[in-house]
Amino acid sequence: MSTIIDSLSDVIQAAMLDGNVPGISIGIRNGDQVETAAFGIANLNTGAAVVPETLFQIGSISKIFTTTLVMTAVERGELSLDTPVINHVPDLRLADAEARRTITLRHLLTHMSGFYGDRFDDQGRGDDANALAIAAFGDLPQQTKPGELWTYCNAGFDLAGHALERATGHGFEALMRERVFDPLGLTRATYFADEAIRHSVAVGHEPESNDQPDRLRVSSPWAIPRRSNAAGGISTNVAELLAFAEMHFNDGRLGDNRVLTEESARAMRTRQVDADAFRTWGIGWSMREVGSDSIVEHNGATNGQTARLTVIPARRFAIAVLTNHDRGSVAHTTIASAALERLFGLTTPIRPIISLPRERMSFLSGEYVHGLDELSLSAHGNGIHVERMHRNPFSGGFSHGEPFDLHPVSDRVFAGRGGGMDGSFGDFIFNPDGSVRFFRLGGRLGYPKG
Repeated sequence: MSTIIDSLSDVIQAAMLDGNVPGISIGIRNGDQVETAAFGIANLNTGAAVVPETLFQIGSISKIFTTTLVMTAVERGELSLDTPVINHVPDLRLADAEARRTITLRHLLTHMSGFYGDRFDDQGRGDDANALAIAAFGDLPQQTKPGELWTYCNAGFDLAGHALERATGHGFEALMRERVFDPLGLTRATYFADEAIRHSVAVGHEPESNDQPDRLRVSSPWAIPRRSNAAGGISTNVAELLAFAEMHFNDGRLGDNRVLTEESARAMRTRQVDADAFRTWGIGWSMREVGSDSIVEHNGATNGQTARLTVIPARRFAIAVLTNHDRGSVAHTTIASAALERLFGLTTPIRPIISLPRERMSFLSGEYVHGLDELSLSAHGNGIHVERMHRNPFSGGFSHGEPFDLHPVSDRVFAGRGGGMDGSFGDFIFNPDGSVRFFRLGGRLGYPKG
């Protein structure tokens, strides 16, 4: 009997081939029907195959787990979403005194704290790793006022994880095991390499060089620093991700086990803020509307691995796609989109390209920098050409990223084309005098250089 995943085999195989992705694992829940499947190689150095049980790093999908854990603490009165986080972490140091006084957990969980968020320096593997990381937050640039502008912030989840530790008196990972993993039966989900190694495990892969993009090497390091576990440290498999998703579209319950109250689960997928371009954000979840359907989801990326979890609660549908290539986002986006279209006729609206005067393109061009990229934008036809230098936040290495183009869909929002940027959008944010304040790409705020 043909399955849903069988019906997507042409898309899966093409996505793996086009993206040179060594291995993919896929899980789909559609009502009461559950399917998992695996394709390709988990580790090119060993030739080990991916199986449905293989653990992948899910990166920032971990943030939904962290948010779930925070909500359990809110329900117990251990934390509050809307009081200053210094109530829970009184020794917190931030560069901006007003931000320190006013930032709340809701700001952290919706990426509205305003401070720079892509720090992954290694504070060791001890139980004090997160506390040591937070102690160094005093030099994180405050890019905007809290609550002013959405900008993706991993460090905000580091701080939320530490607030949990301080409020409960328990280590973050042990608390996650007790309140989320164990009630959901997630016996393989882990934050630690020495636990993951007992199972089939995928390693990350990346191109050896820009000149040889099809020649891959195993990414190193494998694990992200322990201080970042709350932001992106989970390794798990697609079956366990589907169980977590089922709990959420069941409004906090899986079988006889209730992890969250209905109110908490629904609050997580209720719009809190407008994010970049065409997304909104709940408490933890990225959200978008396609037709009459509300979709909640999250992507993840670690060193050489990329992942996606997409959930349509009203349809009791979830799809998890895990890849072991640092440019696997195109593959997981393609596969998830094909599943939504073939099962439900849902297609992401195509944003029509508009024409802008060339002088407008020239005005927006220039050099923009943030902690992960240096971007060079230049007017090119009815668009902007982008060259970039990328810093790997886990290894610290620099590389020339693939160039890509931006095409206008409004006077400030541009659609990415080529270079692995298809389906993404960047937007310009202006000062009151009309000058460019930021160019936001991938949720990060790029400053005009000079």
